[in-house]
Amino acid sequence: MISTLRYLAGTALLLLLLAACQKADTPFYSTDDDVYFSVVRDNVTYDTSIVTFAYTPATEDTTVVLKVATLGVPVKHERIVSYRVVDTSANAAVLHTHYELPARLVVPADSVNCYIPVVMHKTPDMAKRTFSITLQLEPNDQFHTRLQVLVKDKNNHLFTSLVKHVIMVDNKLNKPARGWYDDFYGPFSTKKMLLMSELLELSVQELYTKLTNADPGATNFYANYLKIYLKDMEAAGTPVLEDDGTPMKLGKYMQ
Repeated sequence: MISTLRYLAGTALLLLLLAACQKADTPFYSTDDDVYFSVVRDNVTYDTSIVTFAYTPATEDTTVVLKVATLGVPVKHERIVSYRVVDTSANAAVLHTHYELPARLVVPADSVNCYIPVVMHKTPDMAKRTFSITLQLEPNDQFHTRLQVLVKDKNNHLFTSLVKHVIMVDNKLNKPARGWYDDFYGPFSTKKMLLMSELLELSVQELYTKLTNADPGATNFYANYLKIYLKDMEAAGTPVLEDDGTPMKLGKYMQ
């Protein structure tokens, strides 16, 4: 009986070892060479990236890094990935003015990924316009682009492109969806928002959050804080002006 159990245990161990060897010999990448964008945030794949300089006024340049992945067997040499910019719209960003791209993109030897660093430059026109950059992967003699889309919801026609990625960039501060009361703060303007951020020693992002969640007491405090500053500047003979040259004004409850 004991010898039988030993035999069965030995046989089982041998089978496990054989299975492990077989698994190790099987290539993990077994499809034809294909290249696609793999821009994933919180386990969700995106084909669009949004960039704004509005929340970081001191920032002049920022870099968006797009991951490009491949399917297929890794090789012992570099492989060139072909891509191009396909924007033709009126809001298309201009190379060397709004952004920079690497002249060459390669998948390193023994690798299946590479990255496109897109350097974005803040320009004055971004304060009023949103610009776009659309990058499209192209087939070449080393990679296919047959993996076109990721189906998210076929019934509702929700797809994510895997060969095109759009970057939207601007420097526009928009009026908070809620919490900005004209009767207290007056008409919204970028300059007023940045001034409040400076006076309250809050980042623009933090100020947005606080205004959105402010109760009536906090709203009155923020508006009154700005009112005192504007009055002091006016009394000193240096009134604060909006970008159009008119005096910065608060709402009727702050008069």
